[in-house]
Amino acid sequence: MTHRPASAIVLSPLAPGVHVRVEASPVYDFLAALLAVHRHGRGLQFDCPDSWVRAARRALGASALRDLAAFAGGRALFVSLVALLERQASDAGVAGFLRQVETVAPDELLLVLLTSSRAARPAREHLREALASGGAAREQALRRFAEGFPEELGRPQALRLARADPGATRDRLVRLLRRFYEAVYAPEEARVREYVYRDAEAKRRRLGELPAEAFLEEATGGMVPDPLVVAEAVVAPSWHVRPYTLVADHVGSRTYVVPVGGGPGDESPEQHVVRVARALADPSRLRILRMLAQRELYAQQVAEALGTSHVTALHHLATLRAARLVRVVERRNVRYYQLRPQALEEVARALVRLGGRGETESGGR
Repeated sequence: MTHRPASAIVLSPLAPGVHVRVEASPVYDFLAALLAVHRHGRGLQFDCPDSWVRAARRALGASALRDLAAFAGGRALFVSLVALLERQASDAGVAGFLRQVETVAPDELLLVLLTSSRAARPAREHLREALASGGAAREQALRRFAEGFPEELGRPQALRLARADPGATRDRLVRLLRRFYEAVYAPEEARVREYVYRDAEAKRRRLGELPAEAFLEEATGGMVPDPLVVAEAVVAPSWHVRPYTLVADHVGSRTYVVPVGGGPGDESPEQHVVRVARALADPSRLRILRMLAQRELYAQQVAEALGTSHVTALHHLATLRAARLVRVVERRNVRYYQLRPQALEEVARALVRLGGRGETESGGR
């Protein structure tokens, strides 16, 4: 059966003026797959098989991998390019998205790449000024841009892109995207499209059964946005993002690229226990859980307590959230991490189911 993309529909309000919608487009998965190829095994462990990641890196080649590091090293590639999806129909597919990237004016594309996220918005006018200036004025604007660009989004990479010729940057990005699509993603697009469309339909039905806030927490693996910050929440299923949720945070809107399935009952008992065991098999993550048992914390507090970088703390927290051990509650511009009180009960149920399954299998032999 071939699933056709349903048009995006506005669903239950989270609060007055705040709405949730589910998007079905393989483009979100395409961008997530790019990030998985770059980051897999480097702080994050996607569910993509190691063999697939190695094959994708070989297919891209050394030059394209350097370009991928330049664009995705600080999360900028995913966080920014999602903004372009708002300008195209959800059924345009990856090929339509690539044509769109090719036709965006170089200066505009650079602004999208580097300053479309809400955190980077304060640096936007400085980058615009740098693009319109030359000489000393351009250098001064670039310094102000760097000062206003968030460190956690990859400030050094962003400054290198801001200094480069915008036309050359667009050409470089287009070559990377086309290379990845033709050499890696195109053979999988039809299969992934089916997963994405089917899951989007299921998520729309699920939202009809739950309050919007409960739906968002379930679909994202424990993220609860602040209605005072987010006017619109977009949920986009992805195959290659598993087990994480990627967040594109723009002014007034937020896109969550979430795992296909993504609900607490979608993993087998074996998968759930293995994911929890991997999350707990690290002393730093055990320390984080002990700290969260005392009180909720935001990421920088975790980093300071561990004596590590903000990025490393985020990696640990992402792993714990992917195992559904913690949740994220946002208040204004701060995201607080909390223990999920039902997490241990869910693990216990999974272990019981595993034990019951073993008895059944033994009795059948």
